[in-house]
Amino acid sequence: MDSATMGELVMAGFQKLGFIQYTGIEGVEFGPGRNVVSIAPRSEHFNHNGDLHAAVLFGLAETAAMGASISGIVDLMGETFIVARDGRIEYLARAKGAAGPFLATSEVSADTLAKVRADIAARVAIELEVPVSIADDTGKVVATAAFTAVIRPKRQ
Repeated sequence: MDSATMGELVMAGFQKLGFIQYTGIEGVEFGPGRNVVSIAPRSEHFNHNGDLHAAVLFGLAETAAMGASISGIVDLMGETFIVARDGRIEYLARAKGAAGPFLATSEVSADTLAKVRADIAARVAIELEVPVSIADDTGKVVATAAFTAVIRPKRQ
């Protein structure tokens, strides 16, 4: 199965989640080590300043990170339990509602993916830090984030 088809399947799974439905987060690009998602802000996503609410930005970043964390192991998902353990975000500029859509890009290296695959095969629990960058429609970075993805063997 090619990366585009795999990305469509992953985002179809994400689209079943209530938060994703509420925010309207959509998949843009999915491939080994990379996940890009977007949001076109709606009025219910804005704070009192007309900016994208911080919680919505955080959710966008988490969606990108968790997608990237599974991007190289989709074929092994039946053997694993995956969850975000923690996350942090730094807001660098106003995410003005009119500056959308916003893109969240998350990438992990090929070496990291290879190690994750090897650890899954060895049934070793993994904690993987996954970085994210969020940009507005001009390419200006409005936030950076990092999430820890916990990937461990499913209990038998």
